[in-house]
Amino acid sequence: MLIKFDVSNVNGGPLPAARIKVSYTATGTGPEPTTVTLGPGEVLDASLALNQLEVQVSMEGFAGERFLFAGSGAGWLSSNPAGQAVQQGTQLDVTTTIGTVRLAPTTTVRPDEKLVGNPRAALVDHVGGAEWIYRGARHNDETIRRLDNPVFGDLTAMDWKRFNHSRVQVPLARHGRFVLLEFGPQQVAGRRLPRFLVATWVPFKPLAAVPEVVVFYSPPTFAKLGYPPDAYPFLGNYPYAVPPSAASQPYVDVVVNYLLTGYKIIYQLLAAGRNPIVIMPSQPSTDWGPLDTQPGLARLIKEVVRFLYARQLVSSRTSPLVKLSLAGGRSSLFPPEGRRTDERVPRAFTATVSGFSAGINAVVKACTTDRIDEKRYPPDLFYAPPGDLLDNWRELWDIDGVDSDGWDHMTSAFRGWQSQSARRTLRSYHSQTTYHVAQNGLVPQSLVVRQPRAPVKGVFAEQGQTTDGRVTWVHFSNPALEGDKKAPGHEPTIPEFGSLDAHHFVPAIAFGHAAQFPLR
Repeated sequence: MLIKFDVSNVNGGPLPAARIKVSYTATGTGPEPTTVTLGPGEVLDASLALNQLEVQVSMEGFAGERFLFAGSGAGWLSSNPAGQAVQQGTQLDVTTTIGTVRLAPTTTVRPDEKLVGNPRAALVDHVGGAEWIYRGARHNDETIRRLDNPVFGDLTAMDWKRFNHSRVQVPLARHGRFVLLEFGPQQVAGRRLPRFLVATWVPFKPLAAVPEVVVFYSPPTFAKLGYPPDAYPFLGNYPYAVPPSAASQPYVDVVVNYLLTGYKIIYQLLAAGRNPIVIMPSQPSTDWGPLDTQPGLARLIKEVVRFLYARQLVSSRTSPLVKLSLAGGRSSLFPPEGRRTDERVPRAFTATVSGFSAGINAVVKACTTDRIDEKRYPPDLFYAPPGDLLDNWRELWDIDGVDSDGWDHMTSAFRGWQSQSARRTLRSYHSQTTYHVAQNGLVPQSLVVRQPRAPVKGVFAEQGQTTDGRVTWVHFSNPALEGDKKAPGHEPTIPEFGSLDAHHFVPAIAFGHAAQFPLR
């Protein structure tokens, strides 16, 4: 049999410098495998005693990949959906796709142990029995309050009675797993190139045939807020440094706080009935690098999707068998390989891109910027065609966004982005902290309803929608989002009134509301 091997990146571009190690049992040679090393495009002439191949692909800058192929009457199956083998007559064509995403390194120390220096890995804690978690990243069962549509309740009442809402129990650990990844080259000879820490929510429930992806940008990681400063290529303090006299990692903590423990973004999405892959990059020292551009964001999404499907951490057909293991403080996948399958990494996705506060600047830039700094971020590692994002970007969620160039600049960018496709929708949520103009510029004021018309103690909310339903505007007065934990009748809830100021209460409720609108 003639066996031809090809290797590509997530863009479909060939990788001629890749090396392919092939192991197989040859006819008449006994049980010991025969192993050969080839390059892409080379053809192996082999007589197979068994219709099985083990293929290991490696290339500088890319994560190594392993494929177990097995032939049957129905064709060839693969343990890795990023590779396939197709037989035509006496020739077998083996194609593989490799990427630049891998599990983030981890290490464990006692919670009370004082850390010295930079562990250069995410901290992992043993929390009892067989359970190990990233530090602080508990997957608790929670009953949360979900803001419903329309938002109005009794605006003259207190706390959650002001809003239309539901109580929703979310048994988080049954739905999926929070996973830390690194995106970017691990090592390239003669070049010091960055890699980015990326938090990902990995659903257990089968995904849609075209998987849904939600991307979230948080506010900037300023040094004055406790983030250890770093500079390009962000290989020092970012992302694992621990500040003096602390037992936390700010660049890791920010993704845990927004997605799991503080604002509970993942809980909100699940409470709304969504089942997305969630991608939240951790910004290195106030610099998004390529990740706030169309080609950089497209590459990030494609790389994460490829990794999750390739390692069978997610599937569009069944609940995956492969899970993240942090046992002993080491991140790994168990079992190392999944079932043999003919499932493939999806070529398309539906993207929702969101940003909170000054994080909206990244969203605005991604609406308008289609170039990356190719000197700092080589295209072979950080670029995908902008169309790969724009053709799949369906929703934009503005969560109390603060554009550094002003309100008009932000809304103009949103309108420009939306005008490119009739399938694009915009959901915008603001407090008085960020909204200071007379007209929101997104939904005509004639279509906006305010309740109550005569605010009581400054409490009011307004909501409106364009006639085609593609834009939703929700605005809260600050007193509507504030509360007093000591007030008679106050009820502890998730989220809890009085625990956050108005600006920071918006992301604690807006995601669950926005996610209830169906994708177009």
